[in-house]
Amino acid sequence: MSKRTSVWLVVLTVVLLVLGVRGTSAGQFGQAGAGKPVMDQAAIQRSWAVQAELARIEANKEAFVGELFVRWAPYLDPMVYDLWGSLKPVAMAATPWRLLGASLTSDFESGLLVLQGAVGPGWYVSAYVEGREPVIGSGAVQAQVGAFGLGAAAIGAQLGSLVFTPIAPCRIVDTRGSGSRTGIMTAGSMRTFDLSAYGLFAGQGGETSCIGLPAYQHKAWAVNITVFGYSENGHLTVWGYGHAKPATSFMNFFPAAYAVANAGTVTGCYGCTNSIHVSVAATTHVIIDVMGYYEEATGFATGAVTQLSGGPLTIVWPNEYSTKFGPECPAGTVLIGGSGSSDSWGKLVISAVGFLNKGYWMSFFNTSSTTSYNAGASSHCMDVL
Repeated sequence: MSKRTSVWLVVLTVVLLVLGVRGTSAGQFGQAGAGKPVMDQAAIQRSWAVQAELARIEANKEAFVGELFVRWAPYLDPMVYDLWGSLKPVAMAATPWRLLGASLTSDFESGLLVLQGAVGPGWYVSAYVEGREPVIGSGAVQAQVGAFGLGAAAIGAQLGSLVFTPIAPCRIVDTRGSGSRTGIMTAGSMRTFDLSAYGLFAGQGGETSCIGLPAYQHKAWAVNITVFGYSENGHLTVWGYGHAKPATSFMNFFPAAYAVANAGTVTGCYGCTNSIHVSVAATTHVIIDVMGYYEEATGFATGAVTQLSGGPLTIVWPNEYSTKFGPECPAGTVLIGGSGSSDSWGKLVISAVGFLNKGYWMSFFNTSSTTSYNAGASSHCMDVL
């Protein structure tokens, strides 16, 4: 036998051992008997409810988004959050899996992160399937909106690491132009501005189109702010919409300088109707150029794994060799494994082996017993953002 052949045999042996270990892994529905799982009927029913709800969302996404927003609306200040204007396009672009996860979150900030794609829905769906959150009612998966407690404290909460996306500088505000938010800012005045693509049409005196400018509010923005036309010493302060005004200024200016500009990062208001507040201590024009924005990192597996049960459960007759399939993983997840489950572990001599096959999990059951038993297969689906 050649050295190369020996190496390949070792590799093949390792692969078979790994598959054997994975294949003999049984469901995670509880332990009984000889250390193998007994089917938790409640968990299986919740898994089926999840799959039915995904089908309902797929059939009429707009209706589900409407239901979700109706539940959220009483807890949100419409002057701060624009559900039907700014957030509906984000929700309609989300997959059914993401919409379902958002409906299971316990607060608006978390739900928005799921819709946006910054947090995987599996953290919430798997919690429901495993019975850690009693969030089902009236035959459909429900959000626990009564426990939201939403308000100003949740605005701008910083969750996770932010990633910067640069864009070509976009003049989003120029008070020398025309519009409802233009005109020189007088000493001691405060004005609100929208740094998203909606700000292009908000009467802020800036450009009417900008490549790369996002159509929804972000947690932070990279900006360059210029002041012009002042005649006395002053300073400019900028802060996130709906936040408390800070004690520090963003820039200072004085008559000896014809114009002053300063670039920096400013906090926004995630999912709100506007981005920032600006105040000036002396009368001046204000120009704001957006150079980029910050958002939650995406495009990676989150590690959240949801176990979805195939169904309905079927009887395996005595001396029968039977194949059970787990359900297909929803869009936004990837199949990483699976398991078999039975109501007779510890009572009968049952062997179960499973493996991945063309995107499905297959479990094989066999018994030499003369007694029939119920068996099923589950797919383990991991979030991929």
